[in-house]
Amino acid sequence: MKLLYLIPGSAGPGFDMDEVKRREGILQGMASPGTLVTADVSGEGPLSIESAVDEANSVPSMIKKAVIAESEGYDGIIVGCAGDPGLECLKEAVRIPVVGPAQVSYAYASLIGRRFSVITPVDSCIGTTIDLIRKYGFNDNCVSIRSAGISVLDITKDPKIAEKKTREQSIIARDTDGADCIALGCMSLAFAGFDEELSGELGIPVINPLKTALYTLEDMVKMKLSQSMKAYPHRG
Repeated sequence: MKLLYLIPGSAGPGFDMDEVKRREGILQGMASPGTLVTADVSGEGPLSIESAVDEANSVPSMIKKAVIAESEGYDGIIVGCAGDPGLECLKEAVRIPVVGPAQVSYAYASLIGRRFSVITPVDSCIGTTIDLIRKYGFNDNCVSIRSAGISVLDITKDPKIAEKKTREQSIIARDTDGADCIALGCMSLAFAGFDEELSGELGIPVINPLKTALYTLEDMVKMKLSQSMKAYPHRG
């Protein structure tokens, strides 16, 4: 099985190809035996996704990269952003399965709890997360969306500070908002790798979108499942 982890946007200062390769190594370490994971940037757009404008600017190059990946024999694609930019477009552009980390994380949250909270990196991500919650039909399950107050690039630069800020907001989500599980709303938070430790401290599940996306896509490929061509008419 050959999977592509497709990061929207470009690489540069603060998020270079060394970081992309580091993430590829983490993905490969999590993957099942026989699964090969490649991480790559789409090549055009911002260094990080923190708004609807950032998402829109990243989508055209993602579509091009996804089509190329399918032609090169990849079995599936993970959108490398927990805002799921371009997810529906990619599902129409290729026949291989495409997974959005946010969509599958919210689905897992609804399976293991009744009321979940999403922790985003910055305030500008809250609006797009609200839109995702509505679009995916999880309004009744999501009790809050909170910002850790740290930029995506700064998460990579200082994961310990990111962990501290995420913990603070998660405690509020649990104790004030009534959340019984937490979904990390950023792949940089996911790659920081503190989800299991934080879950132990909070006493409630912390859902890592990296894990949910990878394992869901592996299962879809094994089951020979992909997006319905009736729901997502092929436009590749």
